[in-house]
Amino acid sequence: MQQANDEEAQRLKAKSDLQSIFLLVSIIMGFCFLFNSNITFGWDYKIIIVYACTTQFAFMISKLLSSKGINSYCCFAVLESAILITYLLGIVYNKEVSPININFISYALLILQFVILAITVLISRQNFDSDAQDQSKQIQEILIAAIKSIGSLQIVFLSLKWSQQINWCWMQTLVIIWFSIGTMALIEVCLIIDLLLKCCNDQLENKKSLIYGGVWVNIVLLGFIIDTGMTFLGLGLLLDYNIEQVNLYGFITSIIYYIFQILFYLKNQEELIQFLNLSEIQQPTRPSEQPIEQLTLKERIKQIHRVSISKVPQFMVKLSATYFRKQEINENQKNQNELGSSQDKKFRSISFSEIKKQKEIKKSPSQDLDEDLTKKFDQLLSSPRIKLEVSESMAPELSSRGQQKQNVLCLVCYEKESNMINQPCGHGGFCQECSQQLLSKSNYCMLCRKPVTHTLLVQGVENRESLVEVVGIYQGGQKQK
Repeated sequence: MQQANDEEAQRLKAKSDLQSIFLLVSIIMGFCFLFNSNITFGWDYKIIIVYACTTQFAFMISKLLSSKGINSYCCFAVLESAILITYLLGIVYNKEVSPININFISYALLILQFVILAITVLISRQNFDSDAQDQSKQIQEILIAAIKSIGSLQIVFLSLKWSQQINWCWMQTLVIIWFSIGTMALIEVCLIIDLLLKCCNDQLENKKSLIYGGVWVNIVLLGFIIDTGMTFLGLGLLLDYNIEQVNLYGFITSIIYYIFQILFYLKNQEELIQFLNLSEIQQPTRPSEQPIEQLTLKERIKQIHRVSISKVPQFMVKLSATYFRKQEINENQKNQNELGSSQDKKFRSISFSEIKKQKEIKKSPSQDLDEDLTKKFDQLLSSPRIKLEVSESMAPELSSRGQQKQNVLCLVCYEKESNMINQPCGHGGFCQECSQQLLSKSNYCMLCRKPVTHTLLVQGVENRESLVEVVGIYQGGQKQK
């Protein structure tokens, strides 16, 4: 039942994406149609301005409705739409009322687009650990922001040309458009080659949907290249050489292409939805990553923590039933613990300042070796508390060896040995079965309610009661070897 609901949700999302792409195609084709009509038949240019302002306002409303609450994206979307609409209305005012300098508006739009691009890239870098679907969405947002930035640069060139601050011809002024069309042409060649390879591959799964989807993608991109290319080429030739025939061809081409696009969309809608659904399901894997089964414990720790560890840390000290951390026990500490065990049960604080003072005492070579080994675990295991409150009755247990204590048992079932440690909070005291049951219900630590990314499986070291050894890492309920 759950799988059926997930498949239906994926299908609805693919259908929504298909409708969004078709709407974008319609908007661009409508712009090319009105632009070519203005040049060929003398339609009023203010129709194009009204059309552009309306679509930009609709994009702004759509962005606000799709966002969850007020955030930076909403503010940037409103500011971007406001500046672009102001620029379009400034063109009308400059031509119909009195000359004004609209270059500053284009500069503001360009700066805003570059700021949006920089913020989008920084946010995507912070979310480096996200899954493949989120990374794909982040890449799409970066590409959209980059395209808008390039378009804003083209608007700056047009403003400078209108104000006669540059001596370029119109064909040179539209250099950003020619660069974009050339890039799309190269992508189109690659897509055609990819489509031919899919047609020749008889072992391809879902071949029909992939072929129909590939044909549709090629049709969409080819329409962008032809219609926008003929529209702006006709504009440049008209303004530089007074040639109008190209825009007439562009007008006819836009009508024929849009009719063909509608027919293909209506006839093959289900195949296109399945194609987009397949694109959502398939998650690209990084070629540099090895299969999880082939990863060693050292490589798995590096992958989880993303830190450089020269040697796999093997030992850490068990402080209590819930904390595992380095503990340096010297003669003075043993005497204090023995003295505390003979008094009434009170609570005291073992602060890190006291431990720091005790470090000044000369250590034996074995203590230096233990310190060197356990230091490497400081990157993995760190107590969120500055002080650890323990009972006086538990003090001998921190130093005594060879005795079975009650706090070794699981805090949940009190039957099995506690050998699991939650990460990154460092809380433990659970057996393997209880830890898996708790994390299957909630990914939060039972003790501190912080998110648990993975758990460590530990075991005792022979003749060293205060030391335990990491023997495995569990993530998502599965052991990573």
